[in-house]
Amino acid sequence: MKHQKESVLFISDKVFVDYTIPGGVQLCTNEFIDYLETAGYEVNLIKVSPKITFLRKIRRKLQIETYEFYDIDQWLSDIVEIIRSRQIKLVFFNQVNLAHWSAAIKPQISVDVKFIGLSHGNESGDYLHDITQTPITSILKTWRLGKYLVKEKAIFSTHLDAVVTISENERYIDQWLGAQNTFYLPRILKNDFLDWHPIPNTIGFVGTLNHLPNFKGIDQLAICLQQQHFKGILKLVGSPDQTGKLLAEKYPFIRYIGALTPQQLAAEASTWCLFLNPVFWYARGSSTKLSQAFNWGLPVATTLAGARGYDLSNSASVINSNEPAEMAELIINTLNSENAIDTLKQISEENTLQFNLAVWATRLKAFLDHIKKR
Repeated sequence: MKHQKESVLFISDKVFVDYTIPGGVQLCTNEFIDYLETAGYEVNLIKVSPKITFLRKIRRKLQIETYEFYDIDQWLSDIVEIIRSRQIKLVFFNQVNLAHWSAAIKPQISVDVKFIGLSHGNESGDYLHDITQTPITSILKTWRLGKYLVKEKAIFSTHLDAVVTISENERYIDQWLGAQNTFYLPRILKNDFLDWHPIPNTIGFVGTLNHLPNFKGIDQLAICLQQQHFKGILKLVGSPDQTGKLLAEKYPFIRYIGALTPQQLAAEASTWCLFLNPVFWYARGSSTKLSQAFNWGLPVATTLAGARGYDLSNSASVINSNEPAEMAELIINTLNSENAIDTLKQISEENTLQFNLAVWATRLKAFLDHIKKR
């Protein structure tokens, strides 16, 4: 007799599951679903969207919104019906900004249903980095940061029974905010090695270019490359065009390629000697672009902050700091040695081939079984 899989409910904004070109959140969403299915669950998906009212548009324009875009009214009856009819005991919120929905769901279902937040990174931490880029922080921005923290405290200590994070670092932040049950899942690595034919002295980066950690990372690295007399070409892939062109105008060795489809990106990246991940502070989430580089078997150069959220068997491609000058030195030294480039490629392939999805899925299953018993 075939064993029937346990059904779980996965609630997500539809833009994270229906897309053409995936970003970091889309990639992490796919990985969460992959982990759950590998752990033996049948994933029932409900796709939702934010309710953008005139007042909320004003709040967004004024930059005072904090976890307030999602209303459950349109989906509550469907959620309750699925939980009841399929005897669901685990409800997952993809991103914690949906977690307050548990308050409306709980009165209509069995008390033994557990609510799990799938966190893609700490929102208040990212906002703190953003607002401290200038010498003076406004009272309004300080107020908004406080409101973020108050709401995150309620989410982690009241609305959720557990939180699954995508980096070990974030577990401790969530615990500080009140989360009692936390579990970390690393980024999934799978063999999808490219036919690699690198162009000498060519390195590359892909990401959202106006995302502050990305922009600052590229800019700070480029300054150090310039100071160290870099003779190669740094290719930038991503959007918006305005930011890419700005960086290309500022640094003579930067070539802006634009936004590419997944197929175009694979073709472009296969010509890079190094796939760069210049992350110099612990921004929200983890660097999902790095998993693509490992999966493609490309030589990688990254930092301690950039490598968070990964279970690596060999971390030799990670500089032992978050210093742009040290990363620039690694890049220049590596490009001067064909053996060094080949070694980094072998390390990427090793990390990908030795990653064990089943082991982590088993650990996730054990964690969720523990949560159900509480």
